[in-house]
Amino acid sequence: MKTKSQLLAVFIVFLVAFSVVASGCIGGGGEETTSSQSQTSGTETGTVAPSILEMDKVYVIKTDKSVVIVGPKGESPSVEIPSGKKTIKIEYEVDTENTPDVKTLMEEGQGFGAINPAFFRDEHVDALVIAARRETNPEVRTEIFKALYILGNKLVPEAILGQNRQLRVYWDWVKGRYYHPTLAERYDLLGEDSNAPSVKIGIKDYENDPETYVIATIGWPESLDPAMTYETFGWELWHEVGDTLVTYWKENTETVSPDLAVAWAHNKEGTEWYFLIRGGVVAYDPWNDKTYPIDATDVAFTFLRVERLGHSVSWMVDSFMDVNNSAAITEEELDGYLKDNPLIAEFNGQVKEIHSVEELKQFFGYSGETAGVFKLVLPNPYAPVLSILADPFLSVVPMEYLLGDKYEEALQASNNGHDPSAWWNYIQSGKDDPTHQLMHQKPVGTGPFYVKDYQENSYIVLEYNPHYWNATSNPGHKYVIYVINNDGQARINLFQTGTADVAVIPTEKLESVKNLELSGFHSVVKTDILQPILTFLVFNTQKEPFNNPKVREALAYAIPYDQIRQIVYQGLLEPNYGPIPKPWPGYMEEGIIKYTYDVNKAKQLLQEAGVDPSKYSIELIYNEGNPQREKIMTLIQNVWSQLGFQVTVNSYNWPTYLSKTEHGDYHVYVVGWVPDYLDSDNWVGPFLYGATEFKSLEVNVSG
Repeated sequence: MKTKSQLLAVFIVFLVAFSVVASGCIGGGGEETTSSQSQTSGTETGTVAPSILEMDKVYVIKTDKSVVIVGPKGESPSVEIPSGKKTIKIEYEVDTENTPDVKTLMEEGQGFGAINPAFFRDEHVDALVIAARRETNPEVRTEIFKALYILGNKLVPEAILGQNRQLRVYWDWVKGRYYHPTLAERYDLLGEDSNAPSVKIGIKDYENDPETYVIATIGWPESLDPAMTYETFGWELWHEVGDTLVTYWKENTETVSPDLAVAWAHNKEGTEWYFLIRGGVVAYDPWNDKTYPIDATDVAFTFLRVERLGHSVSWMVDSFMDVNNSAAITEEELDGYLKDNPLIAEFNGQVKEIHSVEELKQFFGYSGETAGVFKLVLPNPYAPVLSILADPFLSVVPMEYLLGDKYEEALQASNNGHDPSAWWNYIQSGKDDPTHQLMHQKPVGTGPFYVKDYQENSYIVLEYNPHYWNATSNPGHKYVIYVINNDGQARINLFQTGTADVAVIPTEKLESVKNLELSGFHSVVKTDILQPILTFLVFNTQKEPFNNPKVREALAYAIPYDQIRQIVYQGLLEPNYGPIPKPWPGYMEEGIIKYTYDVNKAKQLLQEAGVDPSKYSIELIYNEGNPQREKIMTLIQNVWSQLGFQVTVNSYNWPTYLSKTEHGDYHVYVVGWVPDYLDSDNWVGPFLYGATEFKSLEVNVSG
């Protein structure tokens, strides 16, 4: 990792639509190489040339609407503010004692969790991330996001290859398909034409008929335990077999809908949320043909368990929720509290002050039974918290099933969920925890499907759950079968023969699945949706030479973007140059470095950095079974070898790949980021936050 002074030496101030350099900051100097870097950044791309200012203690970033100043408390540089711009000043004190060591986070496997995947740390950047999380004014948040986009673009802990367009390949006998940017489709809500063909799958006696949805795909879930999976396959699976407190109904991205919570309200500060839990819900254990009733205690247990296990996905609970001071309480306790402490309920565009549980139920239009109240405490208000609660990793699990003969003891120790912190003694950190081992091998949930059968790296069979609280006698599908095959041609064959309803198809082989006809039905290939998904390279900033930001910038210029977008992705990858997708708040196109393939520029920057490429071996890694990523790494290997680096390319199966990247056991890897929840913080935070803790952090806005 570079020292603080070395990182500051490459600090930049961007002018967006404002080219008067004289309005920059006054402050201490940095390394001379910064100035020469500033002479070349952004001037060849048709954008307004950014100005570089060297500051010892602060960053000053100019956007089109504001000047953002961030630095330690007490540092007050003299800054000329252009007319019409706001000033957003962020001052902080670092909590050195409680800030975890980066190497420790690597050992714990916290990459893309507690810390960004590049293991990059910059206190100023971290302060901006935390400021955006705590800010409630959307206009101010947007300006902070712009500053983070600018810094991510320049410091390049990750090199953005582009923003993905969605590719869908399926037979038109499938009906009711929809798209949501964070949640998979619910397969009980999709149906099929009754005349769709029936085809033997080749796995036991399973058959793809109109009541069965067969998906030909790649990889394997990181875990069958929702608290220990942080990737799309695991989350898709748990969206089918689990229930969260709230969810998004089909394509809705604006407001969440009730799921296991039938109503909710919060205090005026937004730091206490109360969720009324749906009654009559059970978790089905297919392994023993048994059910477990679900109540608020199970919810409190679920949230604490996610934090206690400490997997990388736990960062969202650890960062935004205080599970130790959250609690399961009764409806009567909430009713008594509401008499003197009214709460605010918001639903379907309406807002109401709530004074009783009955009033809360009426506001949400719910008249059924309930099973207690989950009180969720936040250390600070956080605008998108409900969106996080819709994430499948927070699927509610049955405490009694997981704790077994320790259940009653744990329940009593917590005073029936009033003190969840007592459960830390009943769960271990990491994969050796018995509750994880049980859920990983024999998952149990409350959702529309349950796991009926599986064979690792071969198939997973889901069957419709007769105990589902919202079960219907005629679901769109009674079975869902994932057929795992890492060979692209094999998946094409499965699709062409109707063995699979949908399939993951390599982009370079799309012609083989277009204009097909089978039993009077036709194949569908759709690419019309620009997704909020970024594909990118991750540099390990803890290893040389990637700890040098100028080297990272050089390598960002040594990427054949056009070849990757056109040859590898067939035009389904669009340009993006920073850690926010278009058109989310903070995304920018002016005043940034629009990286293009420029080997000469890369060589110049490497020379300025004082790096001899011949002294470094670089391993480029990707997940096996992904031909697109294999081609990306092969193209990059060719270019970086021309720079003088010794470059190899290797692949690993998905669980191994995740383990290596989470533990920092890599040089450079390629991955895609599907958002956890719909807020710009869910890009800049995971991409840039270096896990710095702060004793204090203040945001002051003027102008």
